[in-house]
Amino acid sequence: MKKILLVQPPQWYPVSPHLAVPLLTAQLKRAGFDAKALDLNVKFYNRILSNSHLAAADEKSRRILSDLEEKFKNADFAAIKENGSFEEKNLGLKYLTIKKFYSENAEEIERVINETDKAVFTLKNAPDFYIPEKLAKAKRTVQLALRVASMPFAPNEIDLDNYFANPILRLDWSSIKLQCDDKGLNMFYEFLAEKAEEIAGQGNDIIGLSMTDLSQLIPVFTLAKMLKEKNDAKIILGGNYATQIYEDMLKYENIFTDYIDYLVIGDAETAIVDLCNFLDGNGSVENVENICFHNGEKVVSTHFTCEHIDLNTVAYPDFGDYDFSEYLTPEPVFPVQLSKGCYWGKCSFCDYAYGQLGYCPKRIDRIIDEIRYYVDNYSASRFMFIDEAIPPVFYNRLALAIIEAGLDITYYSFARLEDGYTAEVLKNLYDSGARIFMWGYECESLRVMELMNKGINAERRLDILLDSHKAGIWNNGLFIFGYPTETPEEIEQTMNIIRNNRDIINSCTLSNFSLKKHSLLKESVGSNGIISYTENGEFFTSYKDVMDGVSQSDRRELRRKFQFEFTEENKNSLWSVVFSDFDHLLLYLSEYGCDYVRNYRSEERICPEFR
Repeated sequence: MKKILLVQPPQWYPVSPHLAVPLLTAQLKRAGFDAKALDLNVKFYNRILSNSHLAAADEKSRRILSDLEEKFKNADFAAIKENGSFEEKNLGLKYLTIKKFYSENAEEIERVINETDKAVFTLKNAPDFYIPEKLAKAKRTVQLALRVASMPFAPNEIDLDNYFANPILRLDWSSIKLQCDDKGLNMFYEFLAEKAEEIAGQGNDIIGLSMTDLSQLIPVFTLAKMLKEKNDAKIILGGNYATQIYEDMLKYENIFTDYIDYLVIGDAETAIVDLCNFLDGNGSVENVENICFHNGEKVVSTHFTCEHIDLNTVAYPDFGDYDFSEYLTPEPVFPVQLSKGCYWGKCSFCDYAYGQLGYCPKRIDRIIDEIRYYVDNYSASRFMFIDEAIPPVFYNRLALAIIEAGLDITYYSFARLEDGYTAEVLKNLYDSGARIFMWGYECESLRVMELMNKGINAERRLDILLDSHKAGIWNNGLFIFGYPTETPEEIEQTMNIIRNNRDIINSCTLSNFSLKKHSLLKESVGSNGIISYTENGEFFTSYKDVMDGVSQSDRRELRRKFQFEFTEENKNSLWSVVFSDFDHLLLYLSEYGCDYVRNYRSEERICPEFR
């Protein structure tokens, strides 16, 4: 039986484990394979978030800055930006980025280098974690530490929840290859080379790589190539982002000869077992659905289906290979999937439905058994239900089942502002452990809401938020600025809703409208306010758009200005703006309750500064 290793490469939020690798590891183990899981992402963060690593990064950055100051002493950066070669543009931007960073943070850098170990300890350990001022200081230290770690590779930058690649480079295949191979551009290179050497010595026959987000693109291809060069294991690539870009990957034969052997498209719970059975000498590759590979002559694909997987038959995720002490939290929040797909699936801006046949929920009794499995095997009590949306009727039935089963848990999830979320339902959800809902409020304009095709009664959104507030649930509003044809005045209406309803909109997540490659709206370019678009590179799933309404640069500036002002107004509050920090927020709400967290005011700044 083949020996299999499934890997979560950087970059992902290093607070709790991603579900994909533990889930597929369990599927393979149940099928009889010797399968193990490895979270390289959290190991990468622990590597770079150390005093010793930061001291070395700082020394290297200062050396680079000194060298570049001589090179660009009399440089015309406007001319370089306009007409320079890639090398000149890249080095010029590197120089300006490092110089600006050291100029703005001169007094903080030494402190950060000396205190990062302590800050990481605070994030990982109670009771320090549960002291708001200590937690806020630790997070500020870690955020600045990550910038120190990034400086040798500027203008590339890593954060806790994202990786920002070189803005000079488009995401086409030639630039991806360049970034993977260039040690001066690729901040993951040294770490991944070391880990690839370790993995190569383990005797794995099959290595699977999970790519669930754009932020993993460069690390995944970097690691894949290293693994191909160092051992004979078959390399399998899968994940949501891999599915999003698979048609573009098929254009490049050398991806399937020099980087990976197989690409799994869509849901992998069945395909990964079938593919590994084939690689173990059983059956024909043509019988493995939803994969792409090189057959010796060209890249071919087997039949791409989107058939529903019976989630009630899927193995429970296996976290047995994970060391939870590595994560930046005193207590892990475990991911649980209640369903596949979105039961609405018609929002014009969304690309979530791509590759999905429709909505398919688990049985309530199966979910209860799965939660109990987490509790019994991992002493779990905190959860995120990772579904895009959960129907209120189904959610109410689940809440009542959790209460009846006597499960002492807390959790959070996304939710749609539908009339089915009545005061009674929300009370049941709170009693079952619901502490945060991430509500898709989107915008205030009823006209724009119609264009978005949200399928909800937009006039009742504040009523539902009020009922949720009364039930004791933290309301996080999700907002989009600059939908096609939306006016600055309509955007201001949305801003005022956030400003004037702080009692029931406890925090917000703000984003600019982005035309997605696989969104419903993309199919109507030339109408619906979208005039045209250009690609940011074929491996990027968002476009640069030209449209009626607020331009891409203007909507970005409107959001930035509002978010800066909003965070400054609420600098003494906890979590007024939240992007990826819901795990920590859930722990605070579970420890202290919603009223305490909502009303807490410090004499110090505890809200993260806007970047």
